[in-house]
Amino acid sequence: MRTKLLISSIFFSTCSYAEEINFSQYYKDAEGCFFLYDVQSDKYVIEYKTELCTTPTPPNSTFKIPLSIMGYDKKILKTASLPTWEFKKEYLRDGVKDWMPKQWVSPVNPTIWLQYSVVWYSEKLVHEIGEKDINVYLEKFNYGNKDFKGISSDKEKLLIPWIDSSLKITAVEQLQFMKKFIKNELPVSKEALLKTKKNLFLADKSDINKVYGKTGAGYLENRIAHGWFVGWIEKNNNQYIFISQIKDKNSNGKFNHLIAKNNTFEFLKKLNFIAEK
Repeated sequence: MRTKLLISSIFFSTCSYAEEINFSQYYKDAEGCFFLYDVQSDKYVIEYKTELCTTPTPPNSTFKIPLSIMGYDKKILKTASLPTWEFKKEYLRDGVKDWMPKQWVSPVNPTIWLQYSVVWYSEKLVHEIGEKDINVYLEKFNYGNKDFKGISSDKEKLLIPWIDSSLKITAVEQLQFMKKFIKNELPVSKEALLKTKKNLFLADKSDINKVYGKTGAGYLENRIAHGWFVGWIEKNNNQYIFISQIKDKNSNGKFNHLIAKNNTFEFLKKLNFIAEK
């Protein structure tokens, strides 16, 4: 497989030099894909493009971005803190696990849902929106393969078709969706877009920019781990979208959404988008 790497020369008001990135060292025993896209100029800042970038892959928890937009547009989600839904034991089919944050077994609101990626809140929200309306939204958003049927041979996946199931999206398609999201071009209320954006805020990385995003992780066939980190950075009154993806070459690896996230921050530092603290 031939790997294509394209680095565009770009100058920032804070610094005129960006360190070249040796992407291969960040994807040992794995395939990688990374885009950083300048929304204002409609150009790539940097592109690490491999076959993975155009391979349909389950969105897993990055699907919470369009799901949040749907929820606010339907006015099921109200504010950053409403609705708050109480936890019930039956929401976790396999019971409480050691790796689960305490927030998973506590009352959850829209902000906590996105911050801690609470699966049962997503499932309840899907039920509230309804599969029929979700399919309409997927068509409107042109989101991936728009297949929300789930896998009928797996009862759990039938209920959560975005987690290693029928719904799939490529990194290129993630970028196209995020462009419409950031530019307020999705056919929903502006309020739904703005509230979702606010809830995706992660942290200030310097005094001149902010970072927003959502991770996603799961396992493909043969227990191949994969992970996403999708979002954007605000800098100099502009938005720069990042799409970070990783897929292991070997089976039984650990969830690697954190690798996708950590890689993104390393790349942003090398490109002088965020400062070291």
